Amino acid sequence: MTSPNTDDQLFQATYDRVAARYDDLWSRNVRTPNDRLTRALNLRRNERLVDLACGSGAATLPMMRLVSPGETVAVDPSEGMLSLARQRALAEGLQLSAVQAKAEDFIAAAPAGSFDAVSMRFALAYLDWQHVLPSMGRLLRSGGRLGLLTSLATSAPQALTIYHRLAASMDITPVELPTPAAIGPVEELLARGGLRIEDRWHYNFRLWFRSGAEATRWLIDTGYIAHPALASLDDEVIDSLVELFGTHLENEYREDEGVPLDFFLAGILARRP
Repeated sequence: MTSPNTDDQLFQATYDRVAARYDDLWSRNVRTPNDRLTRALNLRRNERLVDLACGSGAATLPMMRLVSPGETVAVDPSEGMLSLARQRALAEGLQLSAVQAKAEDFIAAAPAGSFDAVSMRFALAYLDWQHVLPSMGRLLRSGGRLGLLTSLATSAPQALTIYHRLAASMDITPVELPTPAAIGPVEELLARGGLRIEDRWHYNFRLWFRSGAEATRWLIDTGYIAHPALASLDDEVIDSLVELFGTHLENEYREDEGVPLDFFLAGILARRP
């Protein structure tokens, strides 16, 4: 179980495919932590903001309203997601500078000290964060703020338990999860890049599904589970895997309300002195 951090084409294809449904599948479930991060950034009119891995723009637009008429740059490798973000901005008469690129490439190429605020939400699964995070501070002007929101590797423990059990039964070596297991290493890497940590918090939530198969399909459709090997399988094989995995989830975790998946998130606010 992993995310496509080693396959850029898979990453883009996954989110191009799900773009129209992404807010219903994922964004609505994380509105509370997204709103908290936006408030923590303390955005002001005429500031220059970049939202890295902006997705559909669900979290970008509330930030744009706060900095307008300042510039908002939205960065995402998925053209489908960027198109949604552009449409949302246009509908409100806001000017969005959209850049189709991976977050790490944009960070490496952007001029130093070019932003008052940097936002990056749910992107650590798709980049080499151990190397990227120390370089993020260079984007900020003195006094600039960075807000980061991430899922932790402890998320969806129900699915993770089934994955390890099935991998063991098939004599398959489990892949290493791409997201951090705790917030501490993220703080240390940001501090190494010259940022001062001002706040951090955790947010947990549970989703209920009517069946184990529905939960498994949701994990695939949102990109929460993705791997290059899945892209090579036809729909019939995928359906069989969903049924197998879902049956194990169902048998192990079914409750009166349905089949649960638990998620553990962490947020950080950092500032450049």
